[in-house]
Amino acid sequence: MPSIISAGHDILNKQLSPFIQFENQHRVRFYEPRLSYFKYRRLVDHIFGGDINLLYLSSGYKKRNFRLWTVLNITNYQEYDVEQNHYDLVVRMTNINHLSKSEAVNYIRYTKVKENYPFISYLYNDETFVRLSPFYIDVISLDTSLIEWIKHEFERDFAHDFDIDEVITEEEWYGE
Repeated sequence: MPSIISAGHDILNKQLSPFIQFENQHRVRFYEPRLSYFKYRRLVDHIFGGDINLLYLSSGYKKRNFRLWTVLNITNYQEYDVEQNHYDLVVRMTNINHLSKSEAVNYIRYTKVKENYPFISYLYNDETFVRLSPFYIDVISLDTSLIEWIKHEFERDFAHDFDIDEVITEEEWYGE
């Protein structure tokens, strides 16, 4: 089974939200409506140095309705069928490599105004990923200074009520 590792976490095959699987110094969460386009741009500019990759849940909607090619120059993508053993289903994830920062911000902006968009998306590199969902924006990184910077610069925007030290593994969550 293939895997996609970012921040030491397999974002392709794990089913549980990665946010609760990392300690506080490696994570920060935003409520989705709290960030404006300019704040997303500032966040993406600071997090990602070079290429950005995109992984998104592509099953459950017709691709022609999403029209992703209108905001991204898609030249390299792969699709994966991922088994969700605890839910007895298979989902399709699509991975697009080598996005620019402006394409990543355009993707975020596009999904905020679209009615039919992927439920879960990850913008990622080897060290850090940003998990986008309709409710939360999670930033997970091995670089603790990056998380400190985000918490300082976006102090009024991030969800302080999730800033707790509780961590649980996927195995503990599912009782394995």
